[in-house]
Amino acid sequence: MTDTTYPADAGAETFLLTVRGKTVAAGLEDARTLHNATAGAPQSAAGARALGDLSHNVYAPIGKELDGQLQFIDLWNSMSGLGTFFSNPQVQAAAGQLFATRDGIVWSRLEGFGAFHLPLPTGRSIGAVGLLQARVTSVEQAAGAFVAYAATTINTARTYGMVSHSLWVRVPNPGEAPAPELIGVDLWMDADRMNEYYELSLGFDRLGPVFTGAPDTSVWRSAPGDWVEW
Repeated sequence: MTDTTYPADAGAETFLLTVRGKTVAAGLEDARTLHNATAGAPQSAAGARALGDLSHNVYAPIGKELDGQLQFIDLWNSMSGLGTFFSNPQVQAAAGQLFATRDGIVWSRLEGFGAFHLPLPTGRSIGAVGLLQARVTSVEQAAGAFVAYAATTINTARTYGMVSHSLWVRVPNPGEAPAPELIGVDLWMDADRMNEYYELSLGFDRLGPVFTGAPDTSVWRSAPGDWVEW
């Protein structure tokens, strides 16, 4: 039993929060220490979870072009709680200690986009994530393209160790007009096998016609070492 009172809007619907930024610390180990003392501190983690932060995972870049960056991927089930948490001056100050620059975006789950979630084999875990972020001609037109993409690639992707594929649409900040911007999140068991799969460039011809420009793609591995996650 727990006596924690969650926000009134905390429910079964989940929202994705991605935070990507350049760290203040020069090295990954120093960034880990700072993360665990700020975002991962017991009081901070408990506060986030009480406001609806269901999960928090940390990823480090693959490839020199992203050196010095970190990627956080969180799932929340309360938009009011998320807003309350990140409007806290102490949370903002802690983020400023960790990141020299950062971009935090909230996304809402899309249904009917060919998403899938497959069981992990016994003894395996998530080891990497591939992200694709793009503006599209319209969310409605993009749905068919992503369903066709998933149908073309799911079997081969699984042989390379894909665990899940999900699509989300950007939630505008207060005062912003909605924009048809999507993010695809692929979770994998192994970073090397993930990269081998992406080098095949399978199914991208299904997506190109609905993109309004070149997508922003990046690949990340589970951050090595003892990072506070939940």
